This record gives sequence, C-alpha cells and structure tokens, in this order.
Amino acid sequence: MSPQQITVSQWEQARGALRNRHLRQGLYDEGAALMSGVIVNLHDAEHTSRRRLENRLFRRDTFAYWEQSLIPQNIVESISAHLSTDSIDLLQLARLTMMRISAGIAGIDLGTDPKRFTLLAEIMGKLARASSVNHFIGDKQAVIDDGNQSLATFETEFFAPAKTRRMLMLEQVAAKQLDAMDLPKDVLTTLLSNQDNLSLPEDTVLREIAYFPWVGSHSTSGAFVNLMDHIFHWLDAHPSDRERLVNDISLIQRFGFESLRLHPASPESVRIAMSDTRIEPDLEIPEGSRVVIDMQTANRDLTVFGSDACEFNPFRTIPSDIAPWGLSFGSGFHACIGQELVSGLEQTSTDTEVPLTGALATMAQIVLQKGAVPDPSRPARRDVQSLRQNWIEYPVVFQS
Repeated sequence: MSPQQITVSQWEQARGALRNRHLRQGLYDEGAALMSGVIVNLHDAEHTSRRRLENRLFRRDTFAYWEQSLIPQNIVESISAHLSTDSIDLLQLARLTMMRISAGIAGIDLGTDPKRFTLLAEIMGKLARASSVNHFIGDKQAVIDDGNQSLATFETEFFAPAKTRRMLMLEQVAAKQLDAMDLPKDVLTTLLSNQDNLSLPEDTVLREIAYFPWVGSHSTSGAFVNLMDHIFHWLDAHPSDRERLVNDISLIQRFGFESLRLHPASPESVRIAMSDTRIEPDLEIPEGSRVVIDMQTANRDLTVFGSDACEFNPFRTIPSDIAPWGLSFGSGFHACIGQELVSGLEQTSTDTEVPLTGALATMAQIVLQKGAVPDPSRPARRDVQSLRQNWIEYPVVFQS
C-alpha cells in the first residue's frame, strides 16, 4: 500500500511543514544513490551535528571575501573574451564562476589545468540531474546510472587525491610539523579532522564532497539567469532604469529577492512523516505520509504577498516577519546553508557587520555594467525534460 500523500500550498502551512521536526527530508529519495548521508538528507541529531560542524566554514567575513574578490575576478575573466560581437551563455558563465568557489568550499583541488575544470563541470552537470531525478521527465534509471558513473569518475579524479593530501597534512599537524591554522578551510578537511566523532563511511564523505560543487553551481546559476531574465524584461518596460540598476547593487539585490521568491530552485519540497504530527492550524499528518510542499504556490500566496503575488514586483511591501525571497531557501533547521553567499542579507540601519549583497547581485551588476542584452539571434531555452523548468542556455551580447 503506497503512503498517503498530502500537499500543502498555503503559506503558513508550507512554512510549518518545513520547520516540523517530525518530518524528514524526502525530496532526494529517488536519487538516494548519490544523496544518502549528505547533509541535506540528514534528520534530527545527525543533521544537527553535521550542520554545527560545517557552519564554521560559512562565515560572513568569508562570504564577503568571495563576493568582493573571487566572484568579480572570475566573471570579468570569463566575459573579457566576448566583448566584441560574440555572445556568451549567462548560464554557463554563472555556473563556471560558482563552481570554482563551491569546489573550493568542498575541498577539491582544481589546480590550473583548464581540462580538469572542464571535466569537473561535466561531472557536476550529471550529478545535478541524477540527484534531482524525481523532477526528470523521461528515463530516470538512465539518468541515475549516468550519475553513478560520474560519481565514480569524481572519486578517482578529484576526491581521492584531495583526501590523500589532507590526510597527510592532518598527520603533519598531529606530529607538530604543521600548524593547524595552515590546514585548508573546507568541508573535506573539517569532516576528516572530526572523523573520530563522526565515524562516517568513506562513501558518505565522498557524496558529501560531491554535493557542494553541483548544488553551489547549478542552483545558483539557475537563480542568476532567472534574475537576469526579469531584469531584461523590466528594462524593456522601463529603459531609463538601466543606469539606476548598474549603479545601485542594493537595488539589484532587491530584484534578486523577488526573482528568488517567484522561482524557488525546486518548485516543491517533500517531507516524510516519521510519526503522527500536526501542521497548524488543523492539518493532521499520519506517520508514513508523504508531504509535498508546493513552494512555488506558497511563495505566491495572495494573503501574504498581495494581489499581484504572481507578478514580478521588486518594490512590493512584505510583512516584517517574512523573508522577501519567501521559502526559496527553506525554513528552520534545513534552511540553505549557503543562503548568505547566494542572495546576501537584507540591509538594516542597525546592521554593523560586513554587508553582503550576494553572488546573484554581484554577477548581475557586472554583466549589466558590461552592457549585456539578450542575443537577438539565439533565443534563450528552458529544459523541457525537467519539472523545475531550468534553463538550458541564455545567450547575451555586450553592447558597451
């Protein structure tokens, strides 16, 4: 007998479901071969322990360095060869930029050989599709098989040498031949140095390290293209706003929040009830139920976001207890660990810490400054084989 399925799409119930500790992550069950044991799939104490460890890496000052230095450098270098009449795919531009950063966060030593980077990009593309295979329309088993083969290549080409290097450094620290402060600050080093407490099987560590580059590059690049698509349509209707956007990154960030609200990386989230529970005000969830959280509909709830909730309006007024990006980064204990890097933080008059406007706004400002407009000869295309409606390509040309 198949489990009962309950769909929630109203804002308060969707947020309540995401925060309910009796509901475990279920979005990646079909991609379990690649996602078993990965932080996003963990539940309860196991999730809390892993999250507490990895949170040490996701610091605001580190995000600020990436935002102010690494992201602009990578984007400008990628664009520089296309500033004549050539077009460039915004999706690929963002994906490659964020892949370098997310691979570094994971603990992958890319080096300077461009062939290595190309290989990693190919692997991550296949892992991304296989991990979210529940949204794939077509032969799912073929996608899963392709993902498993890609994970094996990743292990041989990237994971094994990175692990060997870090294990040697940890041995040097133990022998007092190396200062612990000189260890790489990445997820792999963190997991290996805490292995006595975690006791993680090597295949779990492998999947965890493979997870960060694909989720960091693919979800962020998709969000970036959605943002640019909205900006281009906005400028078609408000051409005088281009200079304003080019010069005001906080305004671009506001556009980014609204785009993220309309386009969560996954249109739905899935939870499995570990016991009988309740979602306020009156929704009873029996143990074993499959709870589908319609993120896209919840993010367009008219009672929360107004009568024009389905439209792009970066100047809308939102209740103070609700994030302008809605539920697109999740909520509660499974909220996205990289949210500050992607979207930055809402700026307040009392905020005295390092300001963050996020990778999306940083990349958007740079391509707008370079004069990017949609390529009239190559229309943008979406992936019709995915319910996520991801982009396949979004070509632009540079007019300045």
